[in-house]
Amino acid sequence: MKKTLILTILFLFAAGQAFAQNLTPRNVVVLPSEPTTIEEFKSLQSSIATTPEGAASMLVLAISLYGKNPDLGTKTMTLSVVSKNRQKSNKPSAVDGMDLGNGDKFLLGQLDKYKMLSNGYWKGAEPSNGYTPSLPLTVETYTNPYSGEESSGRIKLFVATRGASSFRPVTVEKDSDGLWRAKEMSSLFVGMMPAK
Repeated sequence: MKKTLILTILFLFAAGQAFAQNLTPRNVVVLPSEPTTIEEFKSLQSSIATTPEGAASMLVLAISLYGKNPDLGTKTMTLSVVSKNRQKSNKPSAVDGMDLGNGDKFLLGQLDKYKMLSNGYWKGAEPSNGYTPSLPLTVETYTNPYSGEESSGRIKLFVATRGASSFRPVTVEKDSDGLWRAKEMSSLFVGMMPAK
């Protein structure tokens, strides 16, 4: 009974957040597995990032991977942002000769500062359960009346989180290779409520 009541309250809270922000749900993205190598990430990205919500999900995955393995997470983050946000590099953190631009590198430091961010955007993760996600790993995204049109090649999505009072915006663009990637994502790197 208590568990049902808590789940009902959480559902109403999430529905309330979406309503308060005037949000419309997008397709939910379920990740079949969590990659352990950059090659696995690239393969998953080629099948998932064919939509804007797929791009947001790959970014959430990169954030999560950074929390477990900063080296792999940095590389996956590089692959999760549009190519014009990257810079040429031969550093060990580079992937395919590219690294994050300076502005996006700063955001990685936020992941070191706010540990809860690494799991804070998965469905089921919330302060009361220590940000433990439900399985399979799932990302929920929304649009609002000002998000723009997907047909323009650029759209703003709002990534669901139970760790903040509102869902977090990320702007994604269709990149030169036809995949969608993050263009502006700084709101996903600000703090959340601490785990209880």
